[in-house]
Amino acid sequence: MKDDIKTSTIMLIAGGTVLLISTFLDWLDAGPFSQSGWSTDAFGLSGIFVAVIGVAVAGGTVATKFAGVSLPDEIIGFSRDQLHLALGFAAFLITFGLQFGNSSGIGVLIGWIASAVIVAGAYLDIQASGSDAAPAAPPSQF
Repeated sequence: MKDDIKTSTIMLIAGGTVLLISTFLDWLDAGPFSQSGWSTDAFGLSGIFVAVIGVAVAGGTVATKFAGVSLPDEIIGFSRDQLHLALGFAAFLITFGLQFGNSSGIGVLIGWIASAVIVAGAYLDIQASGSDAAPAAPPSQF
């Protein structure tokens, strides 16, 4: 295990893991008809999409930081940090939007909090990578 674990790394791993776990909890709490995020009857594929995001963010972060797996630095023109931000934001929109349903369950609440943690962790990574870049040269006079 490395000694230089950043806060953003912990946020990405924990957020992705909790996001995955939230899909197994009640997303629809309608008495005896409670359904998890894996039920395609009530939510279509949104719960499965959220679970895939959780696995991709947490699994990818663990694989690159601790298992020494070499993933590409850019995927379709975006850095990994930018992809984490986009995926976390997509999960946030899905789960936060479901929060305002008539009978949303605890899994939706935990899901949007976990996806907000992913967004915050990815944002911290983007800010840290931007500060590592060489400062721009000061403007010169004409």
